[in-house]
Amino acid sequence: MKKIILFPFCFLFIFCSNQMKLNKGKDIDITYPQSYISAQKTKTVIKETIKNNTNNTYIIDPYGFYGESYTLENNKILKPYMYINEGYVSRNDRLCRETLIILKPKESILLSLVLNTNNKSVYKYSKTNKYEEVIKSLHNKYNATLLGCDDYIEELESKGYKVLEDSIVAKIPLIP
Repeated sequence: MKKIILFPFCFLFIFCSNQMKLNKGKDIDITYPQSYISAQKTKTVIKETIKNNTNNTYIIDPYGFYGESYTLENNKILKPYMYINEGYVSRNDRLCRETLIILKPKESILLSLVLNTNNKSVYKYSKTNKYEEVIKSLHNKYNATLLGCDDYIEELESKGYKVLEDSIVAKIPLIP
């Protein structure tokens, strides 16, 4: 009987230990599905679990997290090899309705987020060194409207929806 009771707890520990909560707030949980980031090219898109723990409906812009990110190599900041240059993107009303996440009360979804829209760095890695990705970013109404969507967000707020006010602070092991 004791073995049967302990068995589910073992799986629960294994399942939970492979995930990482990224955000600081308690209303919404943003969980990274792995305990590391792989720097290898892959066709698989990593999707975070976004869970609403409240009775409120939240607006989340998947491109609305802005802050600073950097990579540590053997516990020292690694200089980027190069930066990706991008032009300015502006969303119209149709794109806002397609891209903004409307997270209903107690809802949980799987979706890929840009954890820091400011991060445009490209790095070179060595198999022999230890790496970590440090992410510090903020999501709020200002950041959610940087690419447009002001009118659509105002419309949703008038219905009682709330824009997520939260931050991501994470140090994730990176495997080259």
